[in-house]
Amino acid sequence: MVEGHVAVICAAVAALALAAAALGIIGEATSKSKSFVRYDGATCVYRRTPAFGCGLAAAASLLTGQFVLSAAAGCWDRCRTRAGDVRRAGVVVSSLLSWFLAILAASAFLVGALRNQSGERRPRGDVSTYYRCTVLVAGVFAGGSFLAIAAAAVGIGSYVALEEAAGSCPPPVWRGEPRQGVAGGDA
Repeated sequence: MVEGHVAVICAAVAALALAAAALGIIGEATSKSKSFVRYDGATCVYRRTPAFGCGLAAAASLLTGQFVLSAAAGCWDRCRTRAGDVRRAGVVVSSLLSWFLAILAASAFLVGALRNQSGERRPRGDVSTYYRCTVLVAGVFAGGSFLAIAAAAVGIGSYVALEEAAGSCPPPVWRGEPRQGVAGGDA
């Protein structure tokens, strides 16, 4: 049975990841509208699309969820320092994998957002379409959305496994000296 705080944290992280994925899909759909406006002979002129805001918000939402998981795993730090625990090693590896996937997804969202901002840029010599002006290829936001869901799933699984392992360990033993004094109201 999952404890209450674990369920709340998992639901919050899942909601943030789904928000990031939805914003990524919206960003993918709105980046299809042409951000490239014109080529004036020296520079490529671009207009800002709604994908810019969607990419920034998706990256922020995803990274917030990752920080919530990391903080929760550190805040309820019960019985996590036992050496030689195989489950602990698996949890650490899956947590690192979750962060790796989240960083890849956030990078995809940010690249998509930056390529959909307004401004003027010099044409690149190695691009042969649109007067050598670069445009965002399809799938950047969609790939980020997929990676965001994968990162959240791995992170939530890691957190739940960590909490289950912590719940199965005995409470810590107090190793200090016994307290001297009045106990139970005796004088």
